[in-house]
Amino acid sequence: MRDLGVSRRNGYIRRGTSVLELRELFMFGITASSINEPLQSCVYEDDALSILNKMDQLYFNTMGIKKSEDEPVIGYLTSSELTEGKCGSFTHKFQLSDIISDSTPLIEVLHILREKQRVFVLSGNSVENIITRADLQKPPVRIMLFGLITLLEMHLTHHIRKLYPDEEWRTKLSQERVEKAEHLMNMRIERNERLDLTDCLQFCDKRKLVLASDKIRKVFGFESKNEGSKILEDVESLRDKLAHSQDIVSGTTWEDIIDLSGNIEQLILSSEEHIK
Repeated sequence: MRDLGVSRRNGYIRRGTSVLELRELFMFGITASSINEPLQSCVYEDDALSILNKMDQLYFNTMGIKKSEDEPVIGYLTSSELTEGKCGSFTHKFQLSDIISDSTPLIEVLHILREKQRVFVLSGNSVENIITRADLQKPPVRIMLFGLITLLEMHLTHHIRKLYPDEEWRTKLSQERVEKAEHLMNMRIERNERLDLTDCLQFCDKRKLVLASDKIRKVFGFESKNEGSKILEDVESLRDKLAHSQDIVSGTTWEDIIDLSGNIEQLILSSEEHIK
């Protein structure tokens, strides 16, 4: 399908394919409640070493704490601090910055966890759930990140098609890469899919074509070819991990992944402004 993001009739960006509309989907459609976990808790008088053993068995490093069983959770413990004594002695009381609502948009949760290892989730008037960075591996977050990358790739394709009409990009790629695209196109034609050869380029091909053009680099706001190469290589690496259900943070950090998601949004916004 040609130019998924831009109407061939009027040149407008199609509904559902702008970064703001995608962000809106994740602002109002998917929230903290989609990835939070129940917060296990103990009470002040529990033996700290017994609770530490329980946390080790459950692979927890954080647990909620109450003054008594029939009272609400008022704080938390961390396994790294527990030694002999009563749990109440190791209590961290909740600060306002530790707590989010269960209706907090998922995309905001992602950026909150750039600075924190965990946040506690308020449901009604009590803290009942927790989100840690490990929860960012869950399908809702993967869907959000993959959606952003898919939208970026649509924009890369759009500008390649505009700058290299009639498949002029063939001269910029090796014969092997062109043949790979042709093979993919033939397979799709057999499935009665309507598309052209540009649609069959791999992300690495699109990256090379974008970086080869000063005009396209300016569209996306890359200050240099090296900067563009680094960002797009990171995007491709994340895309591959998401596509193959691999550990998102393998070989990098959550801070880098979250910063990259912000970079992807900015690239799309720059492209959208150019198209408008």
